Amino acid sequence: MMKTALASAALRVALGVLALTGCTGAAADDPSTAASATGGPDARTEALWAGRTAYVGDNSKVIALVDQAGFGPLGTYTLSLWTTRPPYAVTIDLPHPAKPFEQTDFSEAATILLGTVSNLDAVHVTSQGKTYSLTAREATATLGRDVKTLGTDRQALADYLRSHED
Repeated sequence: MMKTALASAALRVALGVLALTGCTGAAADDPSTAASATGGPDARTEALWAGRTAYVGDNSKVIALVDQAGFGPLGTYTLSLWTTRPPYAVTIDLPHPAKPFEQTDFSEAATILLGTVSNLDAVHVTSQGKTYSLTAREATATLGRDVKTLGTDRQALADYLRSHED
């Protein structure tokens, strides 16, 4: 547990340094536009499929999945991982969102993250005192099937991504 807490603290420091030192792109792209830069649904499916992980505590994989899910490029957010005991969660803080928080739909990116991290129970997105949350149970209800199938069935992931193309 201590090792996980130290790893989580190190992750927050590393992401904070990245945020301070240099993202030269747009500051905080919104989820719907950030993901489209990955080359379409097939390339995105492959990247997400390759990045799947069983554990929230797999810091490097979770960081990559947050980016691939569509929360924006590294440096535009900070990440906190709750890995010590269930419910396991990820909190993504967007200090400078590209558009008003209330006008951003985080559900697709959060659903993807919940599906591709096996033990992830909840995704929280925060910005300037506002919070969006989605649990695996809520995502499952919305999908009409277990959200975890996005991480166990490549075709289900591809179909989900295609259904959310612009």
